[in-house]
Amino acid sequence: MRRLLAVIALTALVPACRPASGTPAAGHRLRVAVSVPPQAWFVERIGGDRVAVEVMIPPGFSHVDHPLSPRQMASLAAADLYVKVGHPSFDYERHAIDPFLEQAPGIRVVDMSRGMHFLEGAEEGEEAGHDHGDGDPHVWVAPETVAVAAGNIEQALAAADPAGAPLYRENLRAFLREIAALDGEIRTLLATAPSRTFIVYHPGWGYFAHQYGLEQLAIEAEGKEPSAQGMIRLIDRARRENVRLVFVEAGFPRKSAQVIADAIDGRVVLADPQQKDWPDNLRRVAAAFLESPSHG
Repeated sequence: MRRLLAVIALTALVPACRPASGTPAAGHRLRVAVSVPPQAWFVERIGGDRVAVEVMIPPGFSHVDHPLSPRQMASLAAADLYVKVGHPSFDYERHAIDPFLEQAPGIRVVDMSRGMHFLEGAEEGEEAGHDHGDGDPHVWVAPETVAVAAGNIEQALAAADPAGAPLYRENLRAFLREIAALDGEIRTLLATAPSRTFIVYHPGWGYFAHQYGLEQLAIEAEGKEPSAQGMIRLIDRARRENVRLVFVEAGFPRKSAQVIADAIDGRVVLADPQQKDWPDNLRRVAAAFLESPSHG
């Protein structure tokens, strides 16, 4: 209740924090809030020096249960634009962000996933047992979906800051060329991968797997540590299919991932979908398939 009252009190200050027109004041950067760090990279790539970005879920924290701090509430209240991930199973936005935005109608909102084809179930390239009831919300981990997100972000920036529209359009074109080049790099790297299946603790790489014909096997079951029987089944399958690569991300347990890696003569690799440097992160994930112990 106290947190809700704080939200209402802060959103009452919104009209005093922005021009009546809903556009940034002359000489001020467009204030943009986003949910996860990779979104900040997209907005900064397209917006350049005309934007100032605030991330609601900092690097190293899970989107599953991260609360808004009072400082973040104040920053969000002063935002001109919020860029949502927008996936229906991205519960963080539904529980923490949407109630706030409902009390702050002056903040423009864009759904960066508008127009995307969402993956569900087997399409995600993962074994059953994950906890995303409506599909994988990590839509930002594949070049194909990020190209869609970039277009939505550019349109929202131009609408909020018409004076910057030519810059945003130019930066979008350059970004789309970079996305296409990155896609080519990843395909080249994966072409010689010894295995196209990998293990993850939390299934956050479904869109990456789908785009590149990979399969991810999740350790956790319905958001919980796996049972002993579940671990045995996963280890047996990994041995049969010569899987040696186990991904973990910040904020999730490493112990069971290490147990599995030891059992299959594999290795644990930090592969966090929420790393801000999006192209470098995807390159490192792709390169990890070549560095797997099964290579050679």
